[in-house]
Amino acid sequence: MTTPDHFAKSSWMLTLASIAVVIAAFYLAKGVLVPLTLAVLLSFLLTPACDWLERRKLRRVPAVLVTATLGFAVLGAVAWTAVVQIGNLAPNMPAYQKNIQTKLHSVNEYLSTVLSKVRRTSQDIGQNLSQSVPAEELNGREEQPFPVRVIPWPPSPLEVISGMFGSALDVLGSAGIVIVLVMFFLVRREDLRDRFIRLVGRGQLTMTTQTLEDAATRVSRYLLVQLFINITLGVPVAIGLYFIGVPNAILWGILATAMRFIPYIGVGIAAAAPIGLSMAISTGWAAPLLTLGLFVVLELFISNVMEPWLYGKKTGVSPVAVLVAAVFWTWLWGPVGLLVATPLTVCLLVIGKHVPQLSFLDTLLGNEPVFEPRTRVYQRLLAGDQEEAAEVVEEYLEHMTLVQVYDTVLVPALALAEIHWHRDELDEGRHQFIFQSLRVSIEDLGERWQAMQAKEDAAVTKEADGDAALAPLTGAAKRCILCLPAYDEADEIAGMMLAQLLEIGGCQVHTVSVTAPGSEMMDLVEQHKADVVCISATPPAAVMHARYLCKRLRSRFPQLNLVVGLWNAKGDLNKAKERIGCGPSAHVVGTLADAQERIGLRSRPLLPEPEKQVQPEGGQTVMEGAYQ
Repeated sequence: MTTPDHFAKSSWMLTLASIAVVIAAFYLAKGVLVPLTLAVLLSFLLTPACDWLERRKLRRVPAVLVTATLGFAVLGAVAWTAVVQIGNLAPNMPAYQKNIQTKLHSVNEYLSTVLSKVRRTSQDIGQNLSQSVPAEELNGREEQPFPVRVIPWPPSPLEVISGMFGSALDVLGSAGIVIVLVMFFLVRREDLRDRFIRLVGRGQLTMTTQTLEDAATRVSRYLLVQLFINITLGVPVAIGLYFIGVPNAILWGILATAMRFIPYIGVGIAAAAPIGLSMAISTGWAAPLLTLGLFVVLELFISNVMEPWLYGKKTGVSPVAVLVAAVFWTWLWGPVGLLVATPLTVCLLVIGKHVPQLSFLDTLLGNEPVFEPRTRVYQRLLAGDQEEAAEVVEEYLEHMTLVQVYDTVLVPALALAEIHWHRDELDEGRHQFIFQSLRVSIEDLGERWQAMQAKEDAAVTKEADGDAALAPLTGAAKRCILCLPAYDEADEIAGMMLAQLLEIGGCQVHTVSVTAPGSEMMDLVEQHKADVVCISATPPAAVMHARYLCKRLRSRFPQLNLVVGLWNAKGDLNKAKERIGCGPSAHVVGTLADAQERIGLRSRPLLPEPEKQVQPEGGQTVMEGAYQ
């Protein structure tokens, strides 16, 4: 009989085999796929311009011709300018050699002594080794070897011509193929889209359409924004280098614009040549330092100001995935793969989001957290990393209230620990470490939140300027709340969270330790004369433990205001209330926020009923106000 594990293993093996076949096909067919990929990406880049012209009542073919002509004309002009600049720079390179050598000598002067010592030591070791060779071997050789040099056969004229023009013809041929494909893709884009959806999305029209639209939107927006940002870098680079005095400033501006398409390392590659050239043309260090500062300032401004403003969350791809993808596509397709790595990775990420069988791509490439907040905290506590768990909690506290952090992060993490403990998946030491860490986090968060609230109250009081209507109501009469743990330490920790929230809200709260016996808990309820008693219970046996304590409380205090907290409860609370049997006047809640609200309502002083008119026997109308 075939087991589910066998099916899962076979599925993974089939997926890996399919990926290997696809990678092999990409490598073997790169001569066809590279121009096709470039054409598709350029089509994404030019499609918004075509749509804009068509919305201005221009027909499809003229709009495509205008867009493609302008786009490729600009690209050709930039490429020709770069070629001319390189041609002007090449004859002057020998003249810069002396300055470069002087700079390098001054930089290496400090290390020259150490290097010379290392070199002399290695030479001495080499001489000793050569002297250790047996003299008989050298004396026995009557003939000394003669140096041999292999002179290649002179190339034929046809080979010279093919060597000179072969690579140029390949580049021009590929460029022509890309231009033709782009124009056809733009003219027939709706038809090609429909055919692709029909071919790929058999029986899955919705998923295929959403995937294609999402990928097209992300890639098109990425290319447009990236091109704008790169131009924003290239133009200031050219202007700045011109005023610094670096030759061929336009060339380096074009290089910076092009190289910034390469993620993370593109700007460094683009800056290397002008920095080296500035060292060659100057006798001091002012020009190289100004050139380096120009690139650093511009890149910091673009990375920290422009990109967050224009991109938002960028492409959704993690930085590590971008670097790995750049290495992978460069290995697969060479320099072209380095340029198209990010757009292709975005497409793979979108496929992983919409195709369940390839969801691992979303996990590997995406930048969204793969764990829920509760799982992140619990996982760090399982690993014994209390500091990182506290950092995660503080991260959520920046955009959540304290009660939201407790309900969405700490209480679910506490429930996970309790469930795994009852399943014998946690040892005693790790279980106690998790509980102790949660106690420390709760105390720290409470102190920080109270400090924040104190500052806000002080600001409100100062703004009110003595106006009692605007000042915070800190002098109101405090109500007495008693928190009882239903069974174990997890219930006590959850009760600590609730007590802390109620104290911040102005209530007088008493918590009872889980070590206290049941009779002592009953005595404490009578002793404190609590306005509300809250029972704290966590999974997995929250209902059973809460029911036992409720019965004892009801038998001794029938009129007690009771709130039962089944923290992190997933089922129907009304059914849980029936199972507990705590009476119709009690309330069962599943979150600390609901408990805070219920306890706040139940602890308010009861208002008098509206006055009503009564007619006594004597016929005189009187007003009666009854307090319940």
